[in-house]
Amino acid sequence: MQFKKKILLFLSVISINVFIAQVNVFVFESAKFGLNPPDLLKLEKAKIKFEQNLYLEALPVFDSILEKNKNQNYISYLLGICYSYDVDSSHKAIRYILKLKNDAYTIDGYNYNLAFAFEKNDSIDAAIENYKIALNIEEKKTIKETKLIRDISFRLMRCEKINENKFKKNNVVVKNLGKPINSSGSEYCPLIPSDESFMIFTYRGPRSKGGKQVVKGDKISNTDNVELFHEDIFISKKLKNDTTWTEPKPIDNLNTNLHDAAVSVSADGTQLIIYKNMGGGNGDLFISRLIGNKWTSPVYQVGINTNAWEGSACFIPNQNKIIFASEKKGGLGKRDLYEAEKLKDNTWGNIKNLGPVINTKYDEDAPFVTADGKTLFFSSNNSNSIGGYDVFRSDKKNGKWQKPYNLGQPINTKDEDKFYTVRGDGKKAYYSSFKQGGKGQQDIYKVEPGMPGKPISLLQVDGLVLIDGKPVQADIEIGSILKNRKFKTTISSNNLTGNFLANLPVDDEYEIVIKVSQFPQQVVELNTVGIDSFMVINLYADFTSPEYDKKIQELNLSVDEISKLSFDRFDKKSYSNKFGTARIEGLFYKVQIGAYKLYENFNYNNVIGMPKIIRQTDNDYITRFSMGNYETFNEAQELLEKVLQNNIKDAFIYAVYNGEKKFLHQLLEEKIVK
Repeated sequence: MQFKKKILLFLSVISINVFIAQVNVFVFESAKFGLNPPDLLKLEKAKIKFEQNLYLEALPVFDSILEKNKNQNYISYLLGICYSYDVDSSHKAIRYILKLKNDAYTIDGYNYNLAFAFEKNDSIDAAIENYKIALNIEEKKTIKETKLIRDISFRLMRCEKINENKFKKNNVVVKNLGKPINSSGSEYCPLIPSDESFMIFTYRGPRSKGGKQVVKGDKISNTDNVELFHEDIFISKKLKNDTTWTEPKPIDNLNTNLHDAAVSVSADGTQLIIYKNMGGGNGDLFISRLIGNKWTSPVYQVGINTNAWEGSACFIPNQNKIIFASEKKGGLGKRDLYEAEKLKDNTWGNIKNLGPVINTKYDEDAPFVTADGKTLFFSSNNSNSIGGYDVFRSDKKNGKWQKPYNLGQPINTKDEDKFYTVRGDGKKAYYSSFKQGGKGQQDIYKVEPGMPGKPISLLQVDGLVLIDGKPVQADIEIGSILKNRKFKTTISSNNLTGNFLANLPVDDEYEIVIKVSQFPQQVVELNTVGIDSFMVINLYADFTSPEYDKKIQELNLSVDEISKLSFDRFDKKSYSNKFGTARIEGLFYKVQIGAYKLYENFNYNNVIGMPKIIRQTDNDYITRFSMGNYETFNEAQELLEKVLQNNIKDAFIYAVYNGEKKFLHQLLEEKIVK
């Protein structure tokens, strides 16, 4: 029998609440009965792994012993406990554990282990029954509440909660992201900017830069040292077809020989919050910035880090604030969520616990705030979870986070579900989970739609800044006009690509000021009043030197005026009737919406909510704006009608055949359509 090697992770950014099997010395002594010397050596090896809580490494050893000793029920029992932890084979656990059913009264922890196996197989009623038996047995042993009694009580309460919510499901599709993102290692904490142009995630496996670490054992629980891989930060870029990811690569200058985990990326994709464990047992938060195509050295964040663990965080879009998780003293539970504000000296202050609406006596972790700033997702193992950490959602109303609710199945499972992150439009989300059929240990999953229910209302601005047609870094200030400039943010375009990304809340007017040294600033006004869904607009800012301006002034728009006149006179109805639905290889139709010497005259408010703008400055130094790339004329005609309704009077349809621009009459004259 072959086994896919899996390891349960116990520390760092994952922080799993692990069920610890209850097995005493009597079981292992009884398991020796009838074994030959080689199998006794195997049993000792498996016992060491088992006591280190490495059940999935002990599993194949117990299985090999049982193959030669079919009637050794104590080996079967230990094997069954191990199968409880195998997501893909947990269905085998119950039948092996039940081999010792008749001797249950002699085995400490039997009902507890059996209940856990039932819980992992969604046999919740049977799990409840056995947890109650286990609880009764433990309560008779002592008048004090022990850690085991608390654990049984919690699991019993969770199972009862599962029964209450078993018919509540989301109408979403959850799918393993597969290769090349997921591997035989562990991938978790997926992070994307609002346009999903790339994904940064945390990896733990054979490719880890720091190799394996030694985790010291615990004398109290009688566990030995364990070897686990260090965490590294990887990145993959989204290809243009919107479905394929590039082969993930480590971000070398961010990874060290210790733990380096990415926990949040800003909505515009320019800032990255990193968790680093410097070897002291706790962890701290750092921030790196994207300059060109390089991430800067991570900077320790003064004000939020303490002597305790701070291991996850998220940016609050368009605010100088973050939400972070900490285990510092004074919280409502061991791990709470806090809000912090960036101060003028670049440190963090005004730190506030999110309070009892969000935090519980259990653990809250892995926060994420949507691009519109109105929804908070986080993970918790509280009494409303259905297994380990579950993903919860809280919506902001009147400036306050409301009572969170469990996202339910199929997003949440009986295992760990964390790090939920949503694309800007809310149509897609990613998170990490242990699930049956996964590629390795922890995998990244895609959820569609990412925001069930009411969609996100937001204007995403995809910007580009150029000087004489070449990308440049610029400072971009965005302020609100209608709301007394309460909304104000400053961002920069990338110095290599000239791109910038901004997300503007709806029902407002904005002034976007773009500044480049030695040039007069450019100002663009955008109106989001009345927008009730997610929309994207491409914004171009061109700065030109006197030499470039001189070339433009020497030219005119005669070619576009002739093209528009030709289109107006063209018999479009007849063309539509004959060729409107025809598809010809290499032929595409586009809608030109403007041609400008002075491109700053283009009115972006007229195209909000329409398809992506394609902008091109040709050899005649005229900048042309177009939309669409349709295989049929009728599809382009439908877009043209919408464009004309938005007061873009000079719009017309043209064609591109095998990469060459053609006007409609040329298609007929050259018999491209016939």
